[in-house]
Amino acid sequence: MLTIIINKIKKPGILIPLVILVALVGCGKATNHVEVGQTLLEQGQVEDAAAEFKKAIERDPNSAEAHFGLGNTYVEKQELEDAAIHYRKAIKLDAKFVEAYKRLSETFIAMGAPDSYFEKKYNAIEENPEDPIARIDLGVLYHNWDQTRNAIIEYEEALTLDPDNPFIYYNLAVAYQDMNLFEDKAIPLYMKTIEMQPGYDNAHYNLAVSYLKTNRLEDAMVEYKKTLEINPNYAPVYVDYGLIQLREKNFDAAMKHYGKALEIDPDNVEAHYQKGIIYAFQENYDEALKMNRKALEIDPKHINSQFNIAVVYHKKGELKRAIAEYDLTLEIDRNYQDAYYNRGQIYASMGNRPQAYGDYIAYSKIMKAKTGKEGAALALRGIEDKEQIQRYLIPSFKDWILEQE
Repeated sequence: MLTIIINKIKKPGILIPLVILVALVGCGKATNHVEVGQTLLEQGQVEDAAAEFKKAIERDPNSAEAHFGLGNTYVEKQELEDAAIHYRKAIKLDAKFVEAYKRLSETFIAMGAPDSYFEKKYNAIEENPEDPIARIDLGVLYHNWDQTRNAIIEYEEALTLDPDNPFIYYNLAVAYQDMNLFEDKAIPLYMKTIEMQPGYDNAHYNLAVSYLKTNRLEDAMVEYKKTLEINPNYAPVYVDYGLIQLREKNFDAAMKHYGKALEIDPDNVEAHYQKGIIYAFQENYDEALKMNRKALEIDPKHINSQFNIAVVYHKKGELKRAIAEYDLTLEIDRNYQDAYYNRGQIYASMGNRPQAYGDYIAYSKIMKAKTGKEGAALALRGIEDKEQIQRYLIPSFKDWILEQE
């Protein structure tokens, strides 16, 4: 899925003196209306901000910043279709307006993509096949639907139409990263994005993740540092710092990084989730459950948190509750193979062989479909080796690291 990461932290509004405000408004220049609108929006005065951005557009219809600001006000009001209209106008006026591209993508994702909406985007290409923005729009929808290959086709076509657009390189890099094509595809594309847009924090961050995925820790740390130099409030960097420490079992250091991430972004799902893993390692099950439930409260589809809740009850010996939690895991994702395997173990321990057999078969089929091999993962019950249990629980940056026999 498209991994555009937003960490725009709303700072307390800074009130500007009334005489200055009057002077700015009285001057009447579009740029002044934009500046006032941005200040009002930061203070949460959405309607007043919208009025200022509209005045700016009246003064200068070609102000990309004014259309972008007005789009932001519509997002605040949850009027997403209107927001998308103004983000698109901003992009047409300034083809290198990266933040507008980002916001447009996020708006499409937030809107969802019913069939009629997809048809509208597809028809836009039919009507104007030389429009790179139409290609990007459709690519983002495909990407949001996990149709990564189709997304890549649209991004590459957009790139032929607009080869100087860093946003296209970035989205293409994300798509290849999602396919685990790091060295030959994702990393060079992120580097190209950064060459064109050196201050693009998302590009530096995802380049760091790609380096980490390919065991280039030193290179990753350089890019994490650059991300924080550009944006000190980029919470996912601290989450990743925590995970690096977690892998080394430096739990105290990991917790400090997660604390920093949550100080910046209290709703950071991964920070809550990974704190839950540490608590589980320490057999502090109440806190582990609390953290994973918080993650699910923020993102009800965060399947690893749901699975971890089931594991905690399983380890505690509350087997009926564990089965119910594994059932919930499979409601989120019917192909989450480890839920079948672990639930099968519970049924086997209860003497319910038909249910256990069914779960083991389901597990085996899914593993073979995914890997081409017959799989037999280690389960947590009955294993005395704490090292094996920890390696099983620690996640990678996208999935779980699974121990296999």
